[in-house]
Amino acid sequence: MIVWSRARILVSSIGIILLWWLGSHTIFNPKLVPPPIVVAISFWKMIATGEIWVHIGVSLRRVLIGYLLGIVTAVPIGVAMGRSKIVENLLGPPLQFMRNITPLAIIPFAVNAFTVGEASKYFIIWYGSVITIILNTATGVSLTPQIRIRAAQCLGASPRDIFFRIVMPSAWPFILTGLRVALGFCFMGVVAAEMVAAENGIGFLIMQSRNMLLPEQMFIGIFMLGLVGLITDRLFHVSIRRLMRRYMIMIEQD
Repeated sequence: MIVWSRARILVSSIGIILLWWLGSHTIFNPKLVPPPIVVAISFWKMIATGEIWVHIGVSLRRVLIGYLLGIVTAVPIGVAMGRSKIVENLLGPPLQFMRNITPLAIIPFAVNAFTVGEASKYFIIWYGSVITIILNTATGVSLTPQIRIRAAQCLGASPRDIFFRIVMPSAWPFILTGLRVALGFCFMGVVAAEMVAAENGIGFLIMQSRNMLLPEQMFIGIFMLGLVGLITDRLFHVSIRRLMRRYMIMIEQD
């Protein structure tokens, strides 16, 4: 099974490269859509000089800080919304309104409010993750089966015990799903932030390469964005699967 899975990945990768090569020589202008070999040579040069690692490291740092800020602020708010109808009625409508506003649309506000420094980038990434985490957390908490809560109360459980032993374990599958989805949104947010107000990072590399007519570096930036996002998602999945295996099984069953 593992060998077959790896074979499919290899075949699909080769197929994509062949289609790319064919398209660059037929449909597209090879100067604007360079063939794979040209991109590979440029990629090797960026690896040799270390330039690509600088951009990746900067973007990962921004994603990590913005993502952690999103978790710290979103989970408590989501729990409060799930436990209190008053809080849900107060925060629910604004959050539903804001979820339709993409991180790209708030870049002008972020730059005006926090200038072009790192704070504006952290804010954009935070914004891209916080709403998803809040709504998933609130849903998980609110959907805690009442029969479990009543059973615990009948056995003399305190409100603290009910919260930590009944409510939160029931909500964790929803929270983990929200965290994983939000991580992908963070990569969307960091590209949006770096394309407008940055001097480094993957998003800056993509936009700067386009402006400087260096399409091979633009393709490298796009490729590395997808690769780094994929690796990060897999690391998240593997880590959570080991640390909270029981809840991951519940997610997969759903």
